[in-house]
Amino acid sequence: MHVWTPSQWRDHLRQVAVPRLDATALPILGAMATPFARVVAGESGPALDTPLPDDVTGEVALWWARTDRPVDVDALVTRAADGPILPRDAFRAIEVWTDAELSALHALWWLAETTGHPTWRRRVEDVRQWHQQHTQPDNATNRPWAVHVFALDPDPESQHYAATLLHNCMALNGVPDPLSAWILLDAARAMERAIGD
Repeated sequence: MHVWTPSQWRDHLRQVAVPRLDATALPILGAMATPFARVVAGESGPALDTPLPDDVTGEVALWWARTDRPVDVDALVTRAADGPILPRDAFRAIEVWTDAELSALHALWWLAETTGHPTWRRRVEDVRQWHQQHTQPDNATNRPWAVHVFALDPDPESQHYAATLLHNCMALNGVPDPLSAWILLDAARAMERAIGD
């Protein structure tokens, strides 16, 4: 398998994403639409300094943390010393859980990168490795969450995981759906930040 450089990944993700961007796709995210739109699509809104409701899921809380809303990220990411960020829920199908888990990893990568928090950085790497060993990228619901986390690692298995996430989001129509395009654009921005371009 050919291993792409981070610059090649960044350029390809952007090339695939930009023609498909459509802000009307964001509401499909439900509870995560507002924080995702704020950090990825650049939408603005009033500052929110109130705590999140108790019933907010972990991945949604991590996306809210990216908007500087008060979230106890440490409590979310250190719930387990190793393994996934989110607990497996008996009421979630593997596809739904994997989608949420990779979304949480996507957001955590950004939080670790922008703060330099060493525990969060280690956790991102541990979770990436865990997923390579325990989940398959096609367990996700065809959304390329955390594609950059896998693409930044030159290991062929990690590259394959990233390539499969990308392929799966385009398998139906040959192009990503509009929401996946926003995710890919955010991943391209992450690659850009990671390589310093």
